[in-house]
Amino acid sequence: MKTLKMQRRLAASALKVGQHKVWFDPMRIDDIKEALTKVDIEELIKDNAIKSKIKMKKKEKAEISKKYPKKKARKRQRSTGHIRKKLRKRKEKYVKLIRKLRKFLKMLKLNGALTTKEYNYLRKLAKAGQFKSRRHLQEHIKEKEYKEMLEKKEEKERKKVELSKKPENKQENITSKTLTPKKEKKEKKETKK
Repeated sequence: MKTLKMQRRLAASALKVGQHKVWFDPMRIDDIKEALTKVDIEELIKDNAIKSKIKMKKKEKAEISKKYPKKKARKRQRSTGHIRKKLRKRKEKYVKLIRKLRKFLKMLKLNGALTTKEYNYLRKLAKAGQFKSRRHLQEHIKEKEYKEMLEKKEEKERKKVELSKKPENKQENITSKTLTPKKEKKEKKETKK
């Protein structure tokens, strides 16, 4: 027995419904089996040998609902579309900014201006939304460099002060140290000889 798979597919595309929604007239199955082209299927649709199981199309339902609107009190609700638009715009703005910042950071890392630790730290800050623009990121890096430079200067000054406070006579430091018991034994042996 020949299956009606191809005819069902052609009928579904002609009726603009799914293949499971196509109905064949059981009395005219022989005619349907002989139909091989879309034109043949369309003729059978006109003769009502093939129908769709859906009673009304969406357009017809929409027309009916316009003619006879339901009389119900509309509740005021927040429309989701407006919020989605806002979120989409915010996300697009974020994506544009983060791409700029990451590209800039990568360039600095390749040039050797940033170490891997600094690069990763600044990248995390950028992801968190710390920087408003590329200029803001540059200013942050400059401030950080300036602070590091000041800290280095302070450390150098501290070291100079510490060196100046140390005693100049090394002999005083040597005499203040106590001898260990092993050294004492060695000295005794040397004196006996």
